[in-house]
Amino acid sequence: MRSYLILSLTILLSLSYFTQNQEISFDRVQAVVLAAGGSTRFKTGVTKLSAPICGQAMVLYPIKALSVLNIPITVIIGFQKELVQNIIMQATLNNITFIEQKKQRGTGHAVLCSQPTWYTDNILIMNGDMPLITTEIITTLWKAHQSNKAVISFVIAPNVDPNGAYGRIVYDENHIEIVEAKHFTGSIHDYPFINAGIYLVNKEFLEDSLGSIEQNEQTNEFYLTDLVHIASKNNLRVVTIDIPFDSVRGVNTHRELADAENIKQKELIEHWMKNGVRFYKPETVQIDLDVTIGAGTTIGCGVHLLGNTTVGKFCRIDQFTTIENSTLNAHVTVYANSLIENSLIESHAHVGPYAHIRTQTHLTPCAEDLVIKIKHI
Repeated sequence: MRSYLILSLTILLSLSYFTQNQEISFDRVQAVVLAAGGSTRFKTGVTKLSAPICGQAMVLYPIKALSVLNIPITVIIGFQKELVQNIIMQATLNNITFIEQKKQRGTGHAVLCSQPTWYTDNILIMNGDMPLITTEIITTLWKAHQSNKAVISFVIAPNVDPNGAYGRIVYDENHIEIVEAKHFTGSIHDYPFINAGIYLVNKEFLEDSLGSIEQNEQTNEFYLTDLVHIASKNNLRVVTIDIPFDSVRGVNTHRELADAENIKQKELIEHWMKNGVRFYKPETVQIDLDVTIGAGTTIGCGVHLLGNTTVGKFCRIDQFTTIENSTLNAHVTVYANSLIENSLIESHAHVGPYAHIRTQTHLTPCAEDLVIKIKHI
């Protein structure tokens, strides 16, 4: 089915112009985020969705992307439901509903659990372990789905890593389906595209077809991916969009967690570089998502800027320093191997080397005698 792939690439090009020139409405879309799985491949006994990536829990990345687009969200919870729900609720976002999948019987069953919450014409379904997802990808999928009047549209990505646990896109001239990784027996080079786990489905088709999904004999699960086979078999319109793999990586193992965090770290550091910050050996620096850095600042190798840290303009942070949940005003110098926690450092102060500024400290340079005044907040 080569033609649908060519169509997808054309859609991407045309949407680039469209999204730059027109505002896109999501009034006819609501989202279902799948967050009930047992995270067995993480091997920690704790849900992977709570794992921090650049200081933010993994599950919040797709949730916040949807919230930016004002898309109402139903989150399917199950394994460690209280933990997942609390993480999301603490983010104080709007239009979020929680539905429990009491028994984990697959993605198809999880979506079925959300059916009482459906009220729009189109249901956006996505996995909760996608920390690199962007609003641009969601927007592109929505436009492709609308413009082609598809019953189901979904995101694919090229990936020929034999160790990945992604479903494969299997197609011929007249049919397309997704074969789960554990059931795929063909050559990944013949079928190089994987299923990213982001779908837009016409609600009427979803209501009619979910009951047609058969329980897999090997896993006893109901696979949401079978919807693609059902639509294709009935000659209904299926649309795919092709996205670079690094933008839709999922996380099932600690190896994949490290890969995703490395990509996010690189994005953050490149952002601050573009805004006037210099990094020495940037590959050794760790920056959390909520950190802000002023122009003209230099960051040494091995520096960690964590939590809600703010660094002002023209600061100097020397090597192997850690600053967490603290504010440094402009022209502050922090010498090597220092630790600053939950504190305020006023402009022109010098700290370290080997200093430990403890929680709730307010550090001010005293101009009269060039010493530092310290008080606890």
